[in-house]
Amino acid sequence: MKNNVHSLFSYGTLQLERVQFENYGRLLTGQKDSLKNYKLDKLKITDKDVLKKSGKEYHPIAIKTNSPNDFIDGTVFEITEAELTETDKYEVGDYKRVLETLNSGNQAWVYVAKQEKPCSTIAENISKIKNRIEIACKRSGRKPKEIKLLLATKTVDCKRIEEAFQCGETLIAENKVQEVKHKYDDLKAFSFEQHYIGHLQTNKVKEILKYNISCIQTIDRIGLVEKLHNQLTLENRTIDVLIQVNTSNEESKFGIMPNEALGFVKQVSEFKTLKIKGLMTIGVFSSDFDKVRACFRLLKSIQQQITDAQITDLEMNELSMGMSGDLEIAIEEGATMIRVGTAIFGQRQYPDSYYWNENDKNE
Repeated sequence: MKNNVHSLFSYGTLQLERVQFENYGRLLTGQKDSLKNYKLDKLKITDKDVLKKSGKEYHPIAIKTNSPNDFIDGTVFEITEAELTETDKYEVGDYKRVLETLNSGNQAWVYVAKQEKPCSTIAENISKIKNRIEIACKRSGRKPKEIKLLLATKTVDCKRIEEAFQCGETLIAENKVQEVKHKYDDLKAFSFEQHYIGHLQTNKVKEILKYNISCIQTIDRIGLVEKLHNQLTLENRTIDVLIQVNTSNEESKFGIMPNEALGFVKQVSEFKTLKIKGLMTIGVFSSDFDKVRACFRLLKSIQQQITDAQITDLEMNELSMGMSGDLEIAIEEGATMIRVGTAIFGQRQYPDSYYWNENDKNE
């Protein structure tokens, strides 16, 4: 910096006229530029003087990611040595001042997060899953656009779900009504589609319908159908559903038995508030891929059986099957929707079987 004149890159409140007057007693002029390898987060401000100057409880804060896909737009200002000192006072202790090269090639001081967050792998993991989908589709003569990627977000915090949204993903699903409720306020500003993929108890029907669930994938008993229909009738609305089939014949799994699926679908089709879109299953949790494949193949055959029955006002296009460990097999056997959680968000405290077995089979 020459003659005690410094270049300062601002991406936040220092671009506001009121903040410039408060800090420097003058307005600054600047040039637009951008900072590579960083992304924005937000920081809650508690310093009273800073709050008074900015009038904002939350300030943006730059997090270094070292990713060429990440950048922050801002403005480069020229300030004096004394003004730089005032800026140091304004930026609270969570920030540090570093000299960075901007997209223009020029260098400037930037206030960034003092503590660097570990780089998230969500974007990379989504890319890997899509690559797996492409390879599986190529092997089975299908097109990737035929496969919907549903993100299973059970136990995943809202910040990480937001990262997935920023990657362009818009279809998520929860297993617990309580989690849907807990995350609702934090996610309602985003545009996305949410399914419910957990066992739904009849005493939770009224509550789950309060939230933005577009499809319930776990319809498996007439008592649940009747409770949903009655509540939906009161609310003068409909909802999409999938029929869950227990293709693994395991006592720990929910779902209608395969030999009862056709008759059950005919029953459910009489309730006009429930719009049947297809079938869902959870394959056997096994390293024996032949056993897993048999589950998915069975669901496909049930789909064909129901289609052949030509039931009025019924769609049978969706096959929701396959998760992180067996999505390739599911795609090869006809899945139109795969449910992926751990391969994108990382391992949970408990295995998938813990979340699917709710120990209330008698409900």
